[in-house]
Amino acid sequence: MSLARVGVILMSLALLASASGCSHEQRDWRSAQAANTIEAYEGFISAHPKSARAADAQAQIAQLTEARDWQRASTIDTADAYRQFLVQHPQTKSAQEARIRIENFGMSGTSAAAAAAPAAPGAASSAPGALPPAAVAPPSKPAAAPVPAVAPSAGGGQFSVQLGAFSTQAKAQRQWQRLNARFGARLHGTEPDIEPAKSANGRHIYRLRAKPLTEAQARALCAALRKHGQPCVVAGSSPE
Repeated sequence: MSLARVGVILMSLALLASASGCSHEQRDWRSAQAANTIEAYEGFISAHPKSARAADAQAQIAQLTEARDWQRASTIDTADAYRQFLVQHPQTKSAQEARIRIENFGMSGTSAAAAAAPAAPGAASSAPGALPPAAVAPPSKPAAAPVPAVAPSAGGGQFSVQLGAFSTQAKAQRQWQRLNARFGARLHGTEPDIEPAKSANGRHIYRLRAKPLTEAQARALCAALRKHGQPCVVAGSSPE
């Protein structure tokens, strides 16, 4: 067999091996996309570390990891859980939402779930920054059913729904715009009230409230918002 023929055969085998490798890589990439799990993309990177798709796999892993950790933080629903999320994902799309929820807890020193729990009859809350007893649902009274929209109170209701506590007035205004974009039908008929205050640790904060509402309207609105994962607290408005 001539050297030229041997060279042709070796080149053909090399091309065949290359084509086979590409075929395996494409198959493995499609399998990873179909599974769409962290483990599947990690397996692809392990099998094809020099693939042009490795960067795409890393990006998918980052997105899936963020979604998993956000779900975990939302399920635990405490300020510490959201702080841990920020340590792991400080620049992600959910980071700002985590900061908002941490500030929301600062308005009463408790989690949204704890804020929703009724207090014992006649017992006043001792938590720093807690709302007055009038803002807590009586234990024997079930939460009002959610309503699609809130009509303004004819007499100027003395209740409001606190939607967050923020480090600046601008942040409170942006949150009001964001909530209107998301819950416009439910917030229809209310207006924002941004009140400067101090948190339990002495920080200057701005409390965002929707008003004016009767007590029944405020409880109905807050119950509806909580069902969609939006923390809130029913509060008694100061007379104007």
